[in-house]
Order: sequence, then C-alpha cells, then structure tokens
Amino acid sequence: MKKIVIALSLCAFLAATAQGGKLSLKFNGGGTYLLGGDFNKACDGLRDYEKSILGAGETLVDNLKKLGLGFQFGGEVLYELSPSFAAGLEIGYLSASVDSGFERSAVSFKQTLSPALSAVPITLNMHYFIPLGAKMKLNIVAGAGAFLSHLKYGYDIVSTSYPYSGTWKPETKTVFGAKAGVGLEYGLSNRIALTFDIGGRFAEVTGFKGPWSGTYVGVARSGTGTLYYYEYDGKYPLVGIYETLSSAGH
Repeated sequence: MKKIVIALSLCAFLAATAQGGKLSLKFNGGGTYLLGGDFNKACDGLRDYEKSILGAGETLVDNLKKLGLGFQFGGEVLYELSPSFAAGLEIGYLSASVDSGFERSAVSFKQTLSPALSAVPITLNMHYFIPLGAKMKLNIVAGAGAFLSHLKYGYDIVSTSYPYSGTWKPETKTVFGAKAGVGLEYGLSNRIALTFDIGGRFAEVTGFKGPWSGTYVGVARSGTGTLYYYEYDGKYPLVGIYETLSSAGH
C-alpha cells in the first residue's frame, strides 16, 4: 500500500510538470535532532535498573547518553502551480549517532552502546508562499513519502564473567512518513534566493532485523537478531537484540 501511494504521488507530480511551467531547484543543509524513541527511553530504564542492583559502597559511572543531535542535507525540484503554491519532489539524507554506556565501580563490568540511525527521505511536498515584502516571503510546507531507514548498533560488554563482542547488520527498513515546516525566503536576484527553514519529520521505524555474529564468554555464536523494546520486571524500559522477544529475559 505504501509503495502504491508513493508511486501515485510521483505520477501526479510528473503529470503536473509535463504541462509546462516554472521549475526551480532548492538545496538545504544543516543540523537535525532526533527524538530517539525507544532507545532514549531505554537509557533511562537501564540507568534506573543498574542503580537498583548496586552493591554496598558501589557506584555507577554513568555515561549513558541519548540519541539526538545529527546533520541533514537534501535537494528538491519545485514546480510553480501559481504565485502562491508549488509542488516539490525532495530527496535528502539525515543521520545521528551517539556513544553511550556505563561502568560499575566495584565489579569488572563496562557496557557500551553505539547506535547510528540514518534515513533517506523521499517526499512529495506542497508549498504555500505568503509575500512579506518586495524580496521576502514566508514558505509553509507539508509533505509525505518514503523513508529508507538504516541502523548500525554497536553493543559491547567488557567483563571478566560475561564478555561479549560482535557485529549486527540489520536490513534497511522502508516506512511511510511525513514532514512539515516553515521558512523565510529572501531573493538575492531573479534566479537565486537564500532560505532559512525550520521543519520536522515523522516516521515510526520498528523491527530492525538481520544477521549477527560474535563471541560470548569465549564461545563463537551467530544467528538472526531483532532489536526489541520491552520492559524488564514490568518497570524498566530496555532495548536489546534477541532471536525472539521471549529470550529477552523479561
């Protein structure tokens, strides 16, 4: 269904441009901030759980950081429907990563989590322009399309009792998403304009799955793992890579 919607949207855009009209190109780049979803909830859950099992006189070296800051860039072909409206076909790239983890002082145990989430959004957008003067105008945009999402997830444990190191290569997930934003456009000439935009994208990506291999307590192991979100003991939100959710130990 998602592929059909995207295909119909692209056909509608191409049909419109085939009628002839003014085309323009827009390029953008800058920072982005990911809300982090389940991973950020799991950072709080993991911290709370580790604090609950600390021994007497033991401290938690807390370096648990949430997924957030990143970068993005993209380009868009705009077709002017009228002085106030334009349709756009946009393709972009965004990415954010973080090194997160903790260490317990009284035991030899250090865990590191290194998620890196990236996406290629391909959206069909509608723009509405409001003149604010001879050279400046307000641009309100909304759109929807496909988000090709990829996740790298480093997971290592340094421990005398339960050491683990390995790799996991989940498949790219394609989901349907939306975007909206507002910006200011200032004309430098008849052909070039400078823009300042603030916008947001929404897409829910779940079920990252792929092959993994590594060494656990000196034994080589491999399989197919899925990244699950669950609540340990019914109160600690966590994420982990498991063969099945029942093997998460909750």
